[in-house]
Amino acid sequence: MQSIDCKRHLRRDGAVQTRALANFRCSRRRFDRARARQYLTGVRTTRLVIVTGKGGVGKTTIAAGLARAAAERGERVLLVEVATPSRLGSILEGADLGPTPRAVAPRVSAVALDEQRALEALVDRLMPLRLLSRRLLSSESFRTVAAAVPGILEAALLTQLGAWLDGKELGYGLGRDGRCDRIIVDAPASGHTVPLLATPETLGGIATMGPLGEALRKTGRWLRDAARTAVLVVAIPEDWAVAEAIELARSLQGELGLPVARPVLNGVFPKRFSRDEERALHNAEAQASIDEALLRAGRYFLARREAATEQSRRLRSATGERPVELPYLFSTRMSWSDLEPIAEGLSPLLAG
Repeated sequence: MQSIDCKRHLRRDGAVQTRALANFRCSRRRFDRARARQYLTGVRTTRLVIVTGKGGVGKTTIAAGLARAAAERGERVLLVEVATPSRLGSILEGADLGPTPRAVAPRVSAVALDEQRALEALVDRLMPLRLLSRRLLSSESFRTVAAAVPGILEAALLTQLGAWLDGKELGYGLGRDGRCDRIIVDAPASGHTVPLLATPETLGGIATMGPLGEALRKTGRWLRDAARTAVLVVAIPEDWAVAEAIELARSLQGELGLPVARPVLNGVFPKRFSRDEERALHNAEAQASIDEALLRAGRYFLARREAATEQSRRLRSATGERPVELPYLFSTRMSWSDLEPIAEGLSPLLAG
């Protein structure tokens, strides 16, 4: 069976997904509105954490850092890569991730959510007779239909996540009993995450009966269950990234009714200067009493810090929650050993 590219599939059927979402907004708001307006303070009790944000904000690093923080608390963690192109493998010391969970660090296993295998697993679940499901999956006509129907591939991906959430099909990558305490998902960029997480409603509005309808309803229930699931929205201290994060959080909560944790502001420059030192810097600039190269460096750090403070206020004003601020890491590459400050910064989310 040919592999189906998730991003291409989402782009091609974006108009259909948008129309379905618009219909859902008007007629199918079945979630608890009061709860949807409230942010979670952390992800302490949630077994599934979905990390997303606009491309370039470091969500893969945040997902890996959160996995490390959870493992350091004694949890067994499954780190799931959905985003493409693959960046998680480079953080995990070049690990070649596949569809089967494999150990990558103490108490941490990782897996790449494979679209083809997820679709095959969905068909197997919907058709218990393996002979029939194998014949269907070998059909060229079925492959064409599966690639054309909006939401089928996304339903397969989410159903696979649900099976792992229930402790099924994990094998022994996480220990002898094949179970984990927490699943952390490195999700696609925000523009693809919303259609993905909207699938139980968009496709569920069409497939209302039968095994597929029941599978979609079950998926929708665990996605909206704040005791099991939380979405972690990541931004960096830039206007475009924070605007996208605010819009994303509102879409996830207000339109889909999903639980959203405290936002994460990644790449925050450290506070290098006290107020007295800031005044001294301004005075030195006016008097030209310091080397120009040092002045430029000082001005740069000061401007970056001020921008981070402003964007943090903006994010807090829009969400009602103070963002978790993570430091800017001055490194040309990221590895598991470099994640310590990220894991330390994210640990309050796991504490409550």
